[in-house]
Amino acid sequence: MARIAAALAAGALLVAGGLCLALVGAVVGLGGVPGVGGAAAVGGAPAVGGALGGQQLVCGVPVTVGATEYGGPGDPSSGTVGASGVNLLAHPDSFAELGGTTFAAADSLGGLPYGTALAISAGGATIVARKEDIGLGGGPVAGLPRVIDLWWRLAAALGIPYEHGRWAGAVQIALPAADCAGAAPLTSGPRALLLADGLAAAPAGAPAAVRGIIASGNQIVGKPYVYGGGHGVPLDVVAASYDCSSSVAHLLYGGGLLPAGADLTSGDFERWGEPGPGRWVTIYASATHVFMYVAGLRWDTWNAAGPGDGADGIGWHPLVRSAAGFVVRHPPGL
Repeated sequence: MARIAAALAAGALLVAGGLCLALVGAVVGLGGVPGVGGAAAVGGAPAVGGALGGQQLVCGVPVTVGATEYGGPGDPSSGTVGASGVNLLAHPDSFAELGGTTFAAADSLGGLPYGTALAISAGGATIVARKEDIGLGGGPVAGLPRVIDLWWRLAAALGIPYEHGRWAGAVQIALPAADCAGAAPLTSGPRALLLADGLAAAPAGAPAAVRGIIASGNQIVGKPYVYGGGHGVPLDVVAASYDCSSSVAHLLYGGGLLPAGADLTSGDFERWGEPGPGRWVTIYASATHVFMYVAGLRWDTWNAAGPGDGADGIGWHPLVRSAAGFVVRHPPGL
């Protein structure tokens, strides 16, 4: 299969820093999740599209996809250097992510970073291989979305007959169990689920960014609320304490939506992202406070909706609180 020996670059999002205040007082609002999800309800899993055809890579859940092979003596045009820059002869357990009709569209698995590991199974064998290349997509393979190219030596090691770059068939791919440490627990339901220990389970069909947000929230559930807490600390570090804006920023970092150096105030969130409610994530911000709903479950610094609203501190809260006086925003695409 055709490839390109050039890595793709991604831009970074730059943001400003500051603090936020906690609110105290009576607020009400029970029942459903008004204003969260807009016309498309939060609970409905979005159509992912792309080569996975609506399926998503979820820790511990294998997905059957179409694969092709490339390289070797019968396919010299592919060369021996991956788009990541590695020598594929020295890294035989390598695969290429496919997609579209241009190399820039090679994102059938969501645009995995180079070096990402996948457990690939075929013919009774399983090998953990790493993405070191990209390639063009194509029509279905055995009725399945065409997702990856297997380097010819990887294909042979899996027991797939090497056919000079022409083999095509079905394989199973999964995120290796070792890479799932720290991932959010999953629920089969359409909404996030508050667990007995105060942690949240993410919908299995939620986008990876949403699962990352929930996993990062689970990291800091129950942390002390301190005005200014968590500010000035990189978002990839768990701070000793948090306030509203630093905790929301920590979660958004976990979803890949903020860089580690971001430091936003609650007022900054009034302008962050896009206006209106999101399908999966909706942020409510004012000059003095910020909270958000993630897959229908509220992240907040206190039990603002009263009795039955979960723990009284930083964490997940099951009820809907008043949104009066707040600007409504959402992350792009979510």
